[in-house]
Amino acid sequence: MSNIRRGLVSERQSDVSQLISLCSASSIRPDAPYDWRGLIKTARREGLSLILYKELKGRNGLLPQEYLEDLRREYFLTLVQHKYCFRELVRCLKAVDVPVILLKGAALLPTVYNDLGAKPLMDFDILIHRKDLEKVTGRLDSLGYKPYGMAGPYVNRIILLNRDESVLSLEVHWHIENGMFPNLHRISLDKLWQEAIPVEIEGYRSLILAPHHQLFHLSVHALRHAYDRLLLLWDIHLVINHYRGQLDWEELVREALEFRLSRPLYYGLYLTKLLMHTDVPQHVLDRLRPLSLGLEEKAFIYFINRGIHKPGLQYLVYFPMNQGVMNKMRFLWRTFFPPRDILAEMEALDGSEIGIVHYLRCMAWRFKSAWRLITSRG
Repeated sequence: MSNIRRGLVSERQSDVSQLISLCSASSIRPDAPYDWRGLIKTARREGLSLILYKELKGRNGLLPQEYLEDLRREYFLTLVQHKYCFRELVRCLKAVDVPVILLKGAALLPTVYNDLGAKPLMDFDILIHRKDLEKVTGRLDSLGYKPYGMAGPYVNRIILLNRDESVLSLEVHWHIENGMFPNLHRISLDKLWQEAIPVEIEGYRSLILAPHHQLFHLSVHALRHAYDRLLLLWDIHLVINHYRGQLDWEELVREALEFRLSRPLYYGLYLTKLLMHTDVPQHVLDRLRPLSLGLEEKAFIYFINRGIHKPGLQYLVYFPMNQGVMNKMRFLWRTFFPPRDILAEMEALDGSEIGIVHYLRCMAWRFKSAWRLITSRG
């Protein structure tokens, strides 16, 4: 654990600390010689350019006018697009007429950000009950949303694209975790639904996850993307700050251990505290921290520490979560040879249509991801 204590992704921390200070308005020096061109380029790469604009727009003379106007255009274009897309989301929610929990950006922009233009969105993520999937896809099909399969690392969700390219795609989930991973059946979906809290969007009442469950999901999501953008950690940072008085840290730790999400949650909270200086109690990190690290997790830290954010890195964290040789072998087998129903969901096909070609494609994707990791250089 000494590598983690010395500072995971310490190189990245030094590169972006100035940007984070500006976004959080914690250490802004009006007389500092900021490299605005470089900072804005970094902010866009990390998904923080709109947040940077919101923090700097009222500080007269700090940001040169040409950069301020550029960011202002970016912000208002995003805001206009999102207002339209959120209205379309509400239309979809009314059409499906089933209980829905909004996830990620769909949940965060109207609440913790309180600004529909504050961060970029690639899609809308929603959580439904598995039993409602056929009804939801049928109703959305009548609105022009068609399923789009993708043989990748994600299951327990389906992507729906609309013929109208001006609206965002919908990712319909029925679980917050990947069906390939060992903690799937330990996560209580009933608790997630029972503790979900109401939210109003464009006059429509829906649900979002309880604050501690949002931290679970955002940490799992950030790990899945190997922390490739600071925005993934900024979301966690804002959830903690927004719900500071409502967060039950003891319940968070207890459920993390119960759901076997302690590792993803630990890395998410640790990195957020390290990079954003978020107020995460040290006793929480101490209880979540892995007692020991195997070669896989050490490799994970090695890659992240050197700015390598490749697809599939999360497997290096999830693999050691399997206790015993047989469970590890079963995990590897399911990774390369997923059950027919899971592979069908990955391909957006009926189970009867799955054949050897689909298994070969799945295996090729896994081997390609493994090869990318092996050949990565820091």
